[in-house]
Amino acid sequence: MSLDALLEEARVAPPGRRIELRDGIAAYGIEAIGGVRPWLQDDQLSAFAVRVVERVGLDGEPVEAGRVLRSVRTKVPANVQGDVEAALLRLKAASKAAPAEKPKPAAASVATPKREPPRYDAEKRRRAR
Repeated sequence: MSLDALLEEARVAPPGRRIELRDGIAAYGIEAIGGVRPWLQDDQLSAFAVRVVERVGLDGEPVEAGRVLRSVRTKVPANVQGDVEAALLRLKAASKAAPAEKPKPAAASVATPKREPPRYDAEKRRRAR
């Protein structure tokens, strides 16, 4: 289904059905943010739009999602402002929790394990005499 078709379906769907479309819309990434951005100030669609933007951020576009949510935090309906703040906190927490790739050590810097000196069996030594 195209992004436009998903957006239209979400726009006319009742809230309980609309949320089922969030991940499908969010899969379009930054395009999805552009598609729901006008909804962020709509009394009926703003809560859903916040959730789509947040999902896009959690799925790989945290900078853009955070930027959009910060830009509308005072423009969304009052009953959705808490949703925006919570989404921003989750995006921040997720970006901190994502493990940074550690560089692999160079082969020369890999320590070789110490070898223990061989153990001699006292009985073997006596027999060898």
